[in-house]
Order: sequence, then C-alpha cells, then structure tokens
Amino acid sequence: MLTSATRIVGLYTGLATAWVVGSDRVLDAAGLGEVVLIQNVKGTAFVLFTALALWGFLRQEFQRRTRSEDALRSTLERLAQSEADLRSVIEKLPDAFFRTDLDGRVSMASPQFAREFGLTPETVIGTRIADHYVEEDGRAKFLTALEESGGEVRDHRMPMRRQDGTTFWISANAYIRRDPAGRPIGVEGIARNTTAQHHLEERLRYLAGHDALTGLCNRIRFEDRLEHAIARARREDKSFALLFLDLDGFKEVNDTHGHQKGDEVLVITAQRLSGALRNSDTTARIGGDEFAVLLEGDISVENARAVAEKVIDSIDRPIAGLDLSVSASVGMAFFPSDGADAGVLLRCADQAMYRAKRLGKNRLELGTA
Repeated sequence: MLTSATRIVGLYTGLATAWVVGSDRVLDAAGLGEVVLIQNVKGTAFVLFTALALWGFLRQEFQRRTRSEDALRSTLERLAQSEADLRSVIEKLPDAFFRTDLDGRVSMASPQFAREFGLTPETVIGTRIADHYVEEDGRAKFLTALEESGGEVRDHRMPMRRQDGTTFWISANAYIRRDPAGRPIGVEGIARNTTAQHHLEERLRYLAGHDALTGLCNRIRFEDRLEHAIARARREDKSFALLFLDLDGFKEVNDTHGHQKGDEVLVITAQRLSGALRNSDTTARIGGDEFAVLLEGDISVENARAVAEKVIDSIDRPIAGLDLSVSASVGMAFFPSDGADAGVLLRCADQAMYRAKRLGKNRLELGTA
C-alpha cells in the first residue's frame, strides 16, 4: 500500500510534468517559446501553480490525519472509560473475578479474589493459581472440564487453599479467552465462595445415612448394608450374623431424669457398642432405644455369640451421674439359616430380642427360623 508521502510526490510530479510539457508546447505552437518575458511569466506561474497544488495536497493529508487522530483519540478515550467502568464493576463484585494467562498466572483480579485467597491487590497479580489447588490434579481437572464443555464451564466446584494454608470451596464460571485469530490466550471467570454450602451438603449427605444423635448408621443405611451383605454372602457362599438390641430400663431413665439424660444414655450406649465391635462391623440406631449390629466375615455361631455377650457386658455398666441401671436384651439371627432376605432376618432377630426381654432381660437369645 502506498504511503501518503508517495502519493503526494507522485501527484506533484505528474502535475508538474504536465505543466512544463504542456505549456512549452502551447508556447512553441504560438511562436512565443523563445520570448524571455513569456518564459519568466511561465516560470512564475509554474511556481505558483505547483505551490498551490502542493498546499492542496498537504492540506488534504493533514486534514485526513487530523480526523484519524481525533477518531483514535476518541476511541482511546472510550476504551479508557470502558476500562475504568469495568474496573469499577469488578471492584464492587461480591464474587471473585479473575483473568489468567495460559500458564495460569493472574493478570487481572478483583479485590474480592485477593481477599478470598488471602492475598493483597499488590501481590495477587502474577500469582499462579496452580499453587492454590488442594487436589494435585485440580488444575488439570479444571482445564479438562473447559475443553470437554467447549471452552466454558459453569458451577465447577473445587477446593482451594488460601495463602495461610486454610481450605475453602469455590464454584467457578469460566471460559477460555481467545485473540482475534481465535487462538487461546488465557482464562477468565468469576468464582463464588461456596464453603458454607459445601459443608451443609456434606452434613445433609451424612444425616441421610446416619443418626443425628449418636452418629451411628440410621435404619435406612443399615437396611441398605444388610441387602449388600446378603448379596455378598450369596455370591461368596458365606454366612453372617444380625444382632437386634433393645435397652432395658431406658424408659425409667427418661421418666425419672428427662429426655436430655436419656439422650446422654443413648450416646454412651452407641460409644460402648462401637468400642466392643470391629471397625468392619456395621452398627446402627434403628429408632428410639433400639440398635442393630451386622457381623460379617463368615462368622460362626459361637464367635457371634461371644461378640453378643461382649456387647451385653459393655452396656451393663454404671453410667456416671445415673442411679438407674441400663442393660440390653439382644436377639440374634443368622444368614442363611434364619432367613434368606432382609425382612425375614430382621423379624427373626427382633422376635429373639423380645424373647430375651420376656426371659429376664440383659441376655442373648438366638433366632428360631
């Protein structure tokens, strides 16, 4: 493309040549080509004409440049205003805005982003996000999610680490930034602190399968584990035992000392149960003062009986601050001899437990299929 100077010189040269050649021919045709006065007048006119032409060319070029500079200045001012507006919005965001290069180094961030990560506005720029992932493959997971979703993710949750080492959870909406040619140049997004929500969801998931008072499995989770135990025992041709417990004297505790003391007794009972059993055994509070235990591992009747007696002995001990005695009546059922499905096994163990109560409490009774 020709420059402005080249165009002006070209036009000037063309007009000057046309004047010189054209005027000489006209004067020669008129027989005045040798007249000095005419040549002087022609030379003066040539200077005036070319000066006027050059002035016109330069004026036009300067006007064009002035318009270009004004347009550029206006564009820069708009860009500066847009940048100021963007920074103003970013600074007021309740969530954490971030922009990184392809290496994951922060090139722009909101004050909230710096606060979330325990950084200052002065130190956040240049920080490597990879240094703040809790999971070793956290950044790889994030980038994979971006790629698999077409360059944009929503509600991508991940644990992060602050500068002081504490952990918090975020949910990020982000996309891959690209240059005008479509090449990736970094990542930009907004992250929200979801630590409270994460803990609440974890708590709800826990409570879905656990008793809120004792921390043991609840009835729903216990029955699910019982079903899995039956399927596993059938597949491996093994047996297991099911214990069903009901506390003796618990009603008197509630009636005499109130439900708060009763809850304390239930918690202590759960602790004693857990202490008397293996980590692989499943212990549950079925409801009220009823508990259940699943003894897996192809256990024999003799070994299961020994475990049940150990459980009874652990519960039949004094409780500090309680003048009433609490013990346990236990019923035991075996798979597959006492039942081939969960419902039958539970009923068998439950009936054996009530038989233990009728026969004097604080004892074990075996199921009778």
